[in-house]
Amino acid sequence: MKRILLLASTIFSLTAMTAQCTADYDFGEATFGVSPDPEIGESFEVGIVGVPYVDDIHILVPTEAADIDESLPAGIPIDSLQLISVDLIMGGMTYTPEEVGLTINCNNNGDSGLSCSFLGGNQYCARLEGTPTMSGTFQLVINILGWTDFFGPQSQEVAFDQYTLIINNDVAVNELTALSIDLGQNIPNPASTLTTIPINTNTAGTVELSVINLLGEVLIQELVDGKRGENNVKIDVSNLDNGIYLYSIESNGKKLTKRLIINR
Repeated sequence: MKRILLLASTIFSLTAMTAQCTADYDFGEATFGVSPDPEIGESFEVGIVGVPYVDDIHILVPTEAADIDESLPAGIPIDSLQLISVDLIMGGMTYTPEEVGLTINCNNNGDSGLSCSFLGGNQYCARLEGTPTMSGTFQLVINILGWTDFFGPQSQEVAFDQYTLIINNDVAVNELTALSIDLGQNIPNPASTLTTIPINTNTAGTVELSVINLLGEVLIQELVDGKRGENNVKIDVSNLDNGIYLYSIESNGKKLTKRLIINR
């Protein structure tokens, strides 16, 4: 998560455009985080050549550098994270986002004169959009410059490569790889006794729903007979202690996960 956070805070912050995302993701009581998060099964949408593409990422930037790099001593504050470049690598060739038809639009909430600079201790979001012109499975390599204020301004360049972006050549191929299921945020959140989890499926079928704690222990698990379209599944969480949990759905080998908060 710590490496992914820094990656996420820079991956989609290259060029200002007219459309912007809204930094409104519920990270609960966490001091840093990112969504989507590959460590809990989240991924970016699959793109299709010639079809407009949009996907958002939400970032909660930590206040201390040690949250990102454990080799650094505690107490060093993060001033900001600044994007240097984004590389898309496939078959030994390196491309810029623009070379594959995409643009990166960052929203730093007006906190800095540099649109691609995110301040420590704040939440931000960014949007990847455009019309892909090249198909393939690309490795994303993100080069960032992290600034701290430790005995004067200090910077360190770091590269991250945890993300993969898939762009298919046509709709038929995309239907084989894109998620056929969508998971919404539970309502209410925080929850006390009963909460509703929205699930949207492209086809009718059985969906496995699980609620786990942060240690990975499965606390609730049930099979949902999902119909095509929107499904609202009610879950009794009255037996769970106050805290942060994860809930996930799995169908046809695809898995999505979100955060659930219990507070009474």
